Amino acid sequence: MIGAPPAPPVPPGSFWPDAGGERPATSKTPGWAKGILAGAAAVAVLGGGLIAVRDAGQGSPPVALSTPPPTVDLPSTLPSERPSDGPPTASEQPTSAGSETPAATSTFPALKAVPEVCDLLPASLTSRLAPKTESAPGVQKDGYGALRKGCEWTPQGKNIKNGYLEWRSISLAVNVWPTVDDAREDAESNFRSMRDMAGTKEENPGLQYLSTYGEMRTFEGVGDEAHAMYTGNLKGTTNVWTHIVMGNATITVRYHGTDNKGGEILARGGDTRPVPEDVLMKGAEEIAKEVVKALTS
Repeated sequence: MIGAPPAPPVPPGSFWPDAGGERPATSKTPGWAKGILAGAAAVAVLGGGLIAVRDAGQGSPPVALSTPPPTVDLPSTLPSERPSDGPPTASEQPTSAGSETPAATSTFPALKAVPEVCDLLPASLTSRLAPKTESAPGVQKDGYGALRKGCEWTPQGKNIKNGYLEWRSISLAVNVWPTVDDAREDAESNFRSMRDMAGTKEENPGLQYLSTYGEMRTFEGVGDEAHAMYTGNLKGTTNVWTHIVMGNATITVRYHGTDNKGGEILARGGDTRPVPEDVLMKGAEEIAKEVVKALTS
């Protein structure tokens, strides 16, 4: 049996678009796999047509060799070039002979391009959920087969209530894929990461602000599927991040918040407090619903 080569090393975060925020959904057949398949084909051809010519020049007919040709055992499942994000999804499971994985379907119309993301949320919503913020295009760039755009709503002034600076921000990214299958694969990768992190806590003492991850939540009726998770760290910074799949598009929403005593932007310890999960989760769901509505209207 020909052994498979070792899995490729995981690239650094800078290799992926958005510093690792987006990963390629598909990859071409590995070069080594192509070599195995080519070798097997060559052996089959030689084994079927190989003959030995005896008594050359004496008119004797060629006689087929009686020794069977060597065989090459191929692995039943070829490994992927992409590092695994967790257990295989239904679309990644080996299928029986003659069967095909059903194509992903959606009731949402396909998007041909990404609209200006900063125009997807109304000012009435952003001024309430992220007061005194201004929008600016994000750093997303087209890549790995998807058209990508983003927007950031960041504070430009202090919103102080009851002696605390209520700092809120919104990050929004929209990716348009060629097909519904491509979008579903991208979403499943993100959903697997959320499932793996749900209910865990960073244990690395070398990190300055260890993060804790909440349970994976579902936003019912938002796109084809939407999940969210609340996170917080020792600094008091909290965040709800949401992944949505809708037709041939995937959407990422991040709603950040922290409350700092005395209006100090860099407050720490007892001078800062996390924003409750229910508050950020409710706001993130409002944002998600508004984005889906804007993309389908």
